[in-house]
Amino acid sequence: MSLIHNSPLNIEQIERNFREIAPPLNEAEAVLESNRCLYCYDAPCTHACPTHIDVPSFIKKIASGNLTGSARVIFDANPIGATCARVCPVEVLCEGACVEKTLMDKPIEIGRLQRYATDYAMRNDKQIFQKGESNGKSVGVIGSGPAGLSCAMYLARLGYAVTIYDKKPLPGGLDTYGMAEYKMSQIVSVEEARQVEKLGVKFQLDTEIISKTKDQKPKTENQITFEDLQN
Repeated sequence: MSLIHNSPLNIEQIERNFREIAPPLNEAEAVLESNRCLYCYDAPCTHACPTHIDVPSFIKKIASGNLTGSARVIFDANPIGATCARVCPVEVLCEGACVEKTLMDKPIEIGRLQRYATDYAMRNDKQIFQKGESNGKSVGVIGSGPAGLSCAMYLARLGYAVTIYDKKPLPGGLDTYGMAEYKMSQIVSVEEARQVEKLGVKFQLDTEIISKTKDQKPKTENQITFEDLQN
């Protein structure tokens, strides 16, 4: 008895089947949704966000058409803001704390607005931050996951020469290799890494840093080493 094998899917079918389940907002939807926000003082949504993004500020900038400024507010607090806009459980964090949820039973769609602003910045190759003036010090970051990328971005803005080492061929760590495609494409986390690279951060991929002894922490040739333990 012969076995019948299904033909492999073509690219169009794969893209359709693994399309992100939550669609992005279009311009009209983003403007309408951002104007629903009350721009609360001492906003509960900001307090509920683990990275304390100034939510009213970035939403108000969307409403006024300043999308680059909106993305700057987001990435300043959270260098992987585009990833979090897609996979963060906003319903129990920022959106769960939204005042509009109490008043109207429908919170502001903070996650989708955050995605709208960050996608705009990355799609249009906006230079959000600048590399800081060199302080003569170097840092090696082991792992290009969320912690590694965030550490590298902040250090580069402070003037450190940063090199990221990762044993995988693509940067992003868990965001690249551990997320279901229907939640987020690998393209997003790789693009966030490219934003970090634009600050002068060097990437050495396919490079594994191994300790000489079991009890010794891994070290690089840099003056300081940071290890992303959850990469």
